[in-house]
Amino acid sequence: MELNSNSTYDYYPYVYDYGEELIPMCEVDDYRKTTGVCYATIFCLSILGNGLVVFAFTCYEDLNRATNLFMFCLALFDLLFTLTLPFWCVELLHHWVFGDVACKIMTGAYFVGIYGSLILLTAMTLDRFVVVVVRSQWLTRSRRLKCSKAACIGAWIISLIACLRDSIAAKAEDVHINIYSCQSPNTVNDNVGYYAQLILLFLVPFAIIVCCYTKIILTLMSISTRQKYKTVILVLCIVIAFFICWGPYHIIIVLMSIYTFDPCEHYQLHIAFIICRILAFSHCCINPALYIVFGKYRNLLSSLLFCSPELRGPSDPSDSRIQPYMNEH
Repeated sequence: MELNSNSTYDYYPYVYDYGEELIPMCEVDDYRKTTGVCYATIFCLSILGNGLVVFAFTCYEDLNRATNLFMFCLALFDLLFTLTLPFWCVELLHHWVFGDVACKIMTGAYFVGIYGSLILLTAMTLDRFVVVVVRSQWLTRSRRLKCSKAACIGAWIISLIACLRDSIAAKAEDVHINIYSCQSPNTVNDNVGYYAQLILLFLVPFAIIVCCYTKIILTLMSISTRQKYKTVILVLCIVIAFFICWGPYHIIIVLMSIYTFDPCEHYQLHIAFIICRILAFSHCCINPALYIVFGKYRNLLSSLLFCSPELRGPSDPSDSRIQPYMNEH
């Protein structure tokens, strides 16, 4: 398993060369078919859900509102990540047949989708923090929109830069006889780069989000109308879903990098990795489900499915109901 690869984690039977015979020493069930079916299911759900979200926000919502713009860009990052899943499915069920160029592109898209989502979630949390806790008069609707646009552009730029090392290093390697896998060479420097990315693009945003939401929740608890802050709750649920999905995966990756990992000797860790990887990849189809839970977004979906333009309106419940506590737009 390459720490900076797309984590397809290939296993083939361990063999011992005894004369002209290859005697199987250890055969590990890597659940490739099960994982491939899960990826295909996630792909279908994510394309449907995020596709509807992008179309609905484009046709029925005002993207000149900061919250809508964040949600729209988040769906784009999820879609980008989703588009890589069919390639990993083919690799799991057969092997990598797309060549080096596609390997580099898909690896880059994979990391851009992950990093971009986390950067946007951090920006959305900071936006909530300023609106709920700071409540600065300087942050008018137009200035907040400019900040949100800068955050979205910044998320794309930073995630593209962060993925370059992995994307350039990725290539289709012959891991068995005429069986190829999209991987990145694993060296000490690669491990250092992985840990740097883990700290800067996962742990640091996590710390910022925890600190900001602790203060946000304390502030909401002191406001009698806190039940009206549906947007804050929605963003919090999106953030929690991201870390629930990706947190265990990163923990497993770190454990596997610390110990000399042998799937035969550490079979439970091997199974945990497979489960955590599927959970992490499933995150791309969770956000649309969260949107449906919240009333206005549920109405938005209904307006799209049943062609009811009269249901158009601001999707952010804080637009008109929680002033003056939140200068939402």
